[in-house]
Amino acid sequence: MSPIAALDVRAGARKHAFSSTMWFPAWRGRVRAVELPYPRSGPHALYKELVALARILRAARRERVLILNSSSGVIYPDLLACMILGFLPRRYRSALMLVGEMWEPNTGLRRLFERLVVRLVDRAVDRYVVYSQDDKQAFCALWGIDPDKVGTAPCYYHLSAQELEGPPPQNGAHIFAGGDSGRDYAPLVEAARQFPDTRFILATAWTSPRPVPPNVEIVLAKRTSTSHAEFIRLLRTARATVVPLQQGMKRSVGQQTYLNSMYLGKPTVVARALGLSDHVEDGKHALVVDGTASGYVNALTWLLDPKNQDDVAAMAERGRVRAASFTSDRLAADLLRQAELVLRKHSLSEDHAQESADRAPG
Repeated sequence: MSPIAALDVRAGARKHAFSSTMWFPAWRGRVRAVELPYPRSGPHALYKELVALARILRAARRERVLILNSSSGVIYPDLLACMILGFLPRRYRSALMLVGEMWEPNTGLRRLFERLVVRLVDRAVDRYVVYSQDDKQAFCALWGIDPDKVGTAPCYYHLSAQELEGPPPQNGAHIFAGGDSGRDYAPLVEAARQFPDTRFILATAWTSPRPVPPNVEIVLAKRTSTSHAEFIRLLRTARATVVPLQQGMKRSVGQQTYLNSMYLGKPTVVARALGLSDHVEDGKHALVVDGTASGYVNALTWLLDPKNQDDVAAMAERGRVRAASFTSDRLAADLLRQAELVLRKHSLSEDHAQESADRAPG
């Protein structure tokens, strides 16, 4: 019997060793899903997050390891649960593993409040899992987290079978850029002025403080039920993709956008940011730039030059193969391995506590 199987036997009447507010199909049969009163993505009523908090706390009483999402919701019910559970003795609750993009620090009083929150969360969390080595280093340095508590698991491309159904659409002539979190579109718009005959489509809620050139179109400024489908359509039909990430951020962003672009075989330009080097090699899988207008101009000049199209196509194909290796099943397996480490440590701690109690004088 494997060590993990043995630990599962000692779990007694508990049906699963692991429970989570996240979900991957590859976890079926190993991880019990905490039933959330709303979709795992998309808008929902605020009161439902309080219901989710109650369900997380209930799950923490009956499961061995609880795998939680670091950045879900408006009131962050997973984080609130960690804060509350930190006040309970460990014998009365699950071990906790917190997964995902950790937090960009604010300034002033908000920064002080955030440090208090992170300290309370850290009392309860047994292990964090972030998406890159860069994230691990930044997270530990910013918030004073013990590096031994932090593991890494790379992100994954996220395109459903429904989004990819039908024959691949023919590439259009536009350059695509999309997304809102951690984006800086102003330098890209300035760069677009140098390519007046090339159409740029930006799928974002960002609005420019000055008039954009006529070859730049900003769409999806208002979110609708069909805006995501339009985002994917514009990405699939693009000639190339630019991911204009904001410089100086203290956490990784944009992974799924550039991995989706690469997976679709699009020549991809990405502004340098944390986590990028774990997924992309500059010049081999995509072009990595410094996020300035001149950086975008240089990359797009090479990418659009007719003499370079064989090299562009070869880079795009290498990028497609690279992105295809970052699957949700791979992330699910990585997270489960991390959770098994937590389970082993938690069970050994319980055994030690029981032995101490048995030796205590009656």
